[in-house]
Amino acid sequence: MANASSKKIAAANKQTLANLQKGFLSVNTIYFLWRIVYHWSSFTFSQFFLYVTTGGLTFLFYRLLNSSGTPTFGADNTLISSGEDLNAEGLTAYMFDIIYVTWFVHITTAFISNKFWLAYLVVDRKILKKLKQKVNQNVKPNLKRKLKRDK
Repeated sequence: MANASSKKIAAANKQTLANLQKGFLSVNTIYFLWRIVYHWSSFTFSQFFLYVTTGGLTFLFYRLLNSSGTPTFGADNTLISSGEDLNAEGLTAYMFDIIYVTWFVHITTAFISNKFWLAYLVVDRKILKKLKQKVNQNVKPNLKRKLKRDK
């Protein structure tokens, strides 16, 4: 039964990684051709810096997801390891969020407006919300107990 589960995870990871690769190539090709080549005269250094920084971060996350989620097969094509589950919550899901927001920003800044770079503030807001939840769960109860003991 565990082997069937590993095979399902391996198949899902393989499909997810293929979709990520297609998305990465598509978005960056579109951005490069439309924004950099076709609209070169209005392409500034700050846009270049933002594109390279966010594109590099996205590529780094793609490589991390690829290395951790790629299944390993033996010489006889038997599944050795399914790789990490790319549908897992936590850091994996956060990396996917960053990748998708970056793709959205690249496409919208290429076709609509440079003000869409501000969409990254949504990601920061999500981090702050999670941090606030952790503080409320961990720090506040401990602080209340300490205040009761000090009385």
